[in-house]
Order: sequence, then C-alpha cells, then structure tokens
Amino acid sequence: MVLENKSTSPLPSGPTADVYRIANYSDGLVGVTNCDSLRPHCDSGLKWPDGSNPQPGDWCWGRGVAGGVTWDGTFYRDLARFNGSGNLFWCAYLKSGSAAGMKGGYWLNFGSGWSHLQNDEPAQLIAGASQRIFYDTAAGQWTLVIEATMFVTAAVVEVWTGVKSGGTDPVGTYTRISGLDPLAALTIEAGS
Repeated sequence: MVLENKSTSPLPSGPTADVYRIANYSDGLVGVTNCDSLRPHCDSGLKWPDGSNPQPGDWCWGRGVAGGVTWDGTFYRDLARFNGSGNLFWCAYLKSGSAAGMKGGYWLNFGSGWSHLQNDEPAQLIAGASQRIFYDTAAGQWTLVIEATMFVTAAVVEVWTGVKSGGTDPVGTYTRISGLDPLAALTIEAGS
C-alpha cells in the first residue's frame, strides 16, 4: 500500500461552507493562558511608538498592535486570493474586503498577542503566523491551527493546534495536540 502511494486518505466529499467559526468564541478564549510571552515586554527590545507617526506594528500594552483588528474566531475560504491548498482550506485573513494597511484585516489581535499576514501577501499565508483550518490528506484528519507573531523578532509561535478525525467538513470538536495554550478542545461550527 505504501509503495503504491495509497496511504493517503480520500478527500472529504463535502459539501463545505465558505465560512466556519469557533463556537462560542470571544477574545481571550485562546491565546491567554500560558501565553504571557506573546505580550509586549519592556526588556524585549521594543521601541516606543511615535504618536505623531503611527505604524501598523506599533504595540499596544493590553495586547496586539495598533494596525490590528480584533479577531472574531472566524475562518474564510477565498479561492481567488489563495488556492494553493485547494478548496479544503480556510483562513482568518481571507475575510471578504480584508487588505493590507492600518485596520485592513491582515493584522489580527487576539488573546495576549497578534498575528500578521507575511508581507501582506495572501500567497504567503503558510509562511507567516495565521489562523487556519485545513484537511491534512497525509494524516486523514482536519487540522485547526492558531499562531501568533512575536514582537521584535516577528517569529511565528504556535498558540494552539488541534485535530479532528473524520467528517465531510470541518464542523466538530478539535482536540489539542500542541501549542502554548493548554485549552483541551475547540469546536468549529459553520458560520454565516
């Protein structure tokens, strides 16, 4: 079976929606517990923002960045902007109307941190920190990933990753397998 490359599972038959969301999501559900490292710290090499020349990456003490919008726990599919992972891929950055720039939706604040679409370019969704749901054909399971961008270094940090076996769409409960946040599970539902 392995020699004939038949070890990958068949793709789910759908149907799938264009929008999914974390059930009962509110800011702070993910990315707070055990995630203090995501917050800005005085000793981290941060520079003080210039009030007369605001920049998207200017940090906020509470969490996040000035150019960011608060993430609402929703994932979108937009094959016109990103089709590299096929029609079984949804990402927070693909919200209709999202764009680069201050409050444009490519900088997302959530929990204790934030994430930024790599180079403000949808083709680079996988290169930078992102919130996404996708079907992993090699493992035969749905995967939910929530990542953050670190202040100063812009390194990608895994906040929460979980998986769900089976099903024809992403709807269901995902069990945590790794990440900073110890939340045991998250449930995905179809959005509107």
